Amino acid sequence: MGAKNGTTTEIQEKASKKKIESKYDPKTLRVLIKEGLDAATIMERMQIRHRQTLKQHVGKLISTDRVLYEVKGLYLKGSKRAKVNQQGILKINLKAYDLGDLEINEDDEFAVEASDGKIILTKILP
Repeated sequence: MGAKNGTTTEIQEKASKKKIESKYDPKTLRVLIKEGLDAATIMERMQIRHRQTLKQHVGKLISTDRVLYEVKGLYLKGSKRAKVNQQGILKINLKAYDLGDLEINEDDEFAVEASDGKIILTKILP
């Protein structure tokens, strides 16, 4: 008679379907965070496929070191992708982008130009 959890073949199939997740490497993670790298770069270097995995690793590191580590872009959902809503309004989270020397403040205005499939925003100086 079969085992409670299924036949031997079913158990082997379940084992082969298990995903191999990246291993927690506190030393490397600590170095990358201290270098000021963003979440996407850290995920690439540590071969982490899912943002949630990185969140768990950072949480473990915070708990272990008792230091609050901040990783740019880790908690911003879809922050690099601007989306148009049902009313045709395009929203952009500017905190997700490195704007260099460009300073953006509340109530700043922009000229909008469309060219070659691109939307170009130019800050209007007062």
